[in-house]
This record gives sequence, C-alpha cells and structure tokens, in this order.
Amino acid sequence: MKCPKCGQEDCQVISEVNSSTQGFGVGKGCLGVLCLGPVGFLCGLCGMGKGKSSTTHYWVCNHCGNKFKV
Repeated sequence: MKCPKCGQEDCQVISEVNSSTQGFGVGKGCLGVLCLGPVGFLCGLCGMGKGKSSTTHYWVCNHCGNKFKV
C-alpha cells in the first residue's frame, strides 16, 4: 500500500473501535415514579447498559503519519 501523501510504501493497517453506552433514563424513572410509585423508579433502569460499537479500518503511514482509508 502506498501513502497518498508522501508515496512511501511503509504503511500498516489500524483498527479503530468506537463504542457508546446508554445511561440511566431520567425521564423514564420520573414517569415510573408518577405512575407506579417507588417501584416505578426501576423502569428508568430498563435499557441501561445497552451499547453500540463500530470498527473502522485505516491505513497509517509509518513515514509521515498520514491516516487514510482505501
């Protein structure tokens, strides 16, 4: 693989992982307390901890540090 910036062939593949996690639903918790009392507060915990992750692969030039996709 050739770097599009400097033309060197000294490149390597890097994987970048992005992740996000959902937190406590304050709106759900307040609505649960109004509808169901103190036990309804637990409704805000529904969906907590679910997350998404995505992986992106890049090439990085060891000579100039340019990061690029093919």
